[in-house]
Amino acid sequence: MMWPGVAIFLSTIFVLPGWAVGQNRYDPSGAATIEAIARGEVREALGALEARALEAEKSAAASSSPQQNWTDASHAYREASRAALSSGQLQKAIAYGNKAVDMAERAKNFALQTAAIYQLQQSYSAVGNHAKAREWIDKGLELAKQIQQAPSRRFFEASFLRELGTALLLQGKRDEAIERLSQSLNLFEAHLAFLKSPRARGANVASATALTQQALVYTLFRLGLAYQRAGKAEDGLRTYERGIAFIKETGLKSPTEVSFYWALGDLYLRKKEFANAQANLQQTLEMAERLRLSSIMYQASSQLGDLNLQTQKPAEAIPYYKRAIQTIESTRSLLESEEFRSSYFEDKRATYAGLILAHLRTKNFAEAFNYSERARARAFLDVLGSKVQLSRSGTLLEHERALQARISVLQAMMAGQERGSAETPQLQKELAEAQQDYNEFLVKVRKENSEQASLMNVEPLDLKQVQELLDPGVTMLEFFVGRGAVWLWVVEKDRVRFVTIAMPRTDLVGKVTALRDTIYQFGEKERFSDLSQELYKLLIEPALPHIRGNALLIVPHDVLHYLPFQSLLSADSKYLIEKYPIYYLSSASLLQFTQEKRRAMGEKVLAFGNPDLGDPKMALQFAEIEAGEIKKLYPQSTVFFKKEASEDKAKSLSPQNDVIHFASHAELNEDDPLASAILLAKSDKEDGRLEVREIFGMDLKASLVVLSACETGLGKLSSGDELVGLTRAFIYAGTPSVIASLWNVEDSSTAQLMASFYKNLKTMTKVEALRQAQLSLIRGNVNSDLLARRGIGGVGKLGELPAAKSPSPDSSSLSTSHPYFWAPFILVGEGK
Repeated sequence: MMWPGVAIFLSTIFVLPGWAVGQNRYDPSGAATIEAIARGEVREALGALEARALEAEKSAAASSSPQQNWTDASHAYREASRAALSSGQLQKAIAYGNKAVDMAERAKNFALQTAAIYQLQQSYSAVGNHAKAREWIDKGLELAKQIQQAPSRRFFEASFLRELGTALLLQGKRDEAIERLSQSLNLFEAHLAFLKSPRARGANVASATALTQQALVYTLFRLGLAYQRAGKAEDGLRTYERGIAFIKETGLKSPTEVSFYWALGDLYLRKKEFANAQANLQQTLEMAERLRLSSIMYQASSQLGDLNLQTQKPAEAIPYYKRAIQTIESTRSLLESEEFRSSYFEDKRATYAGLILAHLRTKNFAEAFNYSERARARAFLDVLGSKVQLSRSGTLLEHERALQARISVLQAMMAGQERGSAETPQLQKELAEAQQDYNEFLVKVRKENSEQASLMNVEPLDLKQVQELLDPGVTMLEFFVGRGAVWLWVVEKDRVRFVTIAMPRTDLVGKVTALRDTIYQFGEKERFSDLSQELYKLLIEPALPHIRGNALLIVPHDVLHYLPFQSLLSADSKYLIEKYPIYYLSSASLLQFTQEKRRAMGEKVLAFGNPDLGDPKMALQFAEIEAGEIKKLYPQSTVFFKKEASEDKAKSLSPQNDVIHFASHAELNEDDPLASAILLAKSDKEDGRLEVREIFGMDLKASLVVLSACETGLGKLSSGDELVGLTRAFIYAGTPSVIASLWNVEDSSTAQLMASFYKNLKTMTKVEALRQAQLSLIRGNVNSDLLARRGIGGVGKLGELPAAKSPSPDSSSLSTSHPYFWAPFILVGEGK
């Protein structure tokens, strides 16, 4: 369901007004802050608010009755948090939010605390920490009930019940979500009735009424979504129509109106009522374009593309999909909340897949390939978000954030304008200028550093450019997994062929998962062989008539990132690695960067073996032997073990070496891919976690990085399926080639493979050196003396059968020919 982006947009609008919620007064500093951000003065706006808060804190410390000072400080920090959130500075939003709560507690004011907590939970939602957000929602709801003033108590209770309903909806608890959202709606209606009664007095009644009307409409929208998610389409329809009617009756200037039309169009599309769907989606698109609401423009355009595709009009679908993609690619999503992040990514993936399918149905295979590449680039940017400092100087990122914040706030201000408002032309002019400034900024970055630009905006290569970069004799297999089929482009320097593999994604996921499971079960080698041959027949055989190269460059997608293609078996029982050297890229567009970084192999190797991780169970005895073997082959090597194998040495010494080798554990974080890390020894300066976000900031000159560690190749699969992990970070940091592993590796066989690889590397290309090392294990040509140092009797006892299974006659002694030992290692990047 393509609703999260709309909810994100509405959340942004809802926190922008300068109204001091619960304080029954208008805070002009809020509006002033937003106007400052709209002028691009992000640092100045935040600095002024922080200075105001610090001054209030200072005054409170020196005052005999400091409550008012604490109140002012809390207001200022809350406003700073709101401004930071709207400008994409999410960590600052949390820091300021916590300060606002702290100041409010010192002021001993329940309403003030509740307002601060509401802002803080929104910030936690924005960074994707829904568990923490839920904690603050629960606390806010309890505090709201203790507010003595009934109007403030009612408004806050309604607000937190809405957030609770949304949190429950995220957890899939749809009936509970409907109950809480209905309670929220009832309270907002009661509060609105109070504001219209004679009991409500004061100069701010009109402002409070407008704010409550907006909140009520917003709650109706979320309730309608909850009904829709729960499969109660008719209830959803009635709720959306009620929202539109309320807006028209009250004459409310509400950005939510366009979202209701979108939701109706979405619901009718799902019911296959195409005429009603088209009418509502067209109206949505017209309103969104007038108000410059990019997230809704994208979703309405994408769904109009879906509608035309479903009604067998692929040519008519293409312009809508292109408009949607142009919208989502116009800026890097620094400012988008991470609320509903996985669903939001899925929406974008579906848009790209729809356009690819539309081009395929019109037989335009080259354009379909181009959008396969654009999908990968977009997905990587979405995962990257604002969590990593891309520019090593830091100034580019800061400048970009200011430009993005200005665009975001101007779009929000546009959304609040009535049709024909006198302010609209000026806002349109300022928005056009802001977008032009951002485009000029990207042009400048592109000229100075094209790879930097690729991490700030969608900058993929097209098919012709990819072909120009392919080496002669290399065949590239680029896969894209659609919902009902896998699409495959067989690309060579002088020709392209396209193949459709009819297989639902669910079936593919099941087969790849089963194959990976059997790799660990040594007693199921026959089962592994059957699955491997089946996947070879499905994924490789259709390409064979078109392959003329003597090496394969594989660009996987989706679950195929987890598949060790080198271990797929042909009908003649030969592994694919026995037929071809194989290397990988997560996107064909990376060719431009890996080839730029090509450099001759040097002799200076920096190796880290068996770092002291503070837990004897984490020790890798053979990692030391592995690093020692490298030292024998490359006398200029610098090798560190145990406590000396530290993160600070990795950071300080890596830029001066030709090859960097990590024989250690790695830890992958699927919730936050940029927190994935190589685990090294701690020191006074570093925590021992060399994280992906830190690797992006390194400046390497190495020709090769070897990650002889656990599962270093399995980064987070994003919705567009760019492999996000240590490999991509090291390539950006300066190396053209990375060797990584796809599953937990056996350290003694790894030592053998690595010793063979480094010996081969003196006379072979990287891809051939790895291939020959793997073939040595397949054929049993191993250094049994090296393996016997493990003290377990050599090659015959490298693996142990699972305790629950009985040994078969031929499996009591396993050899390194089993794919478990050699197949996990892949070469990502440059093969030469």
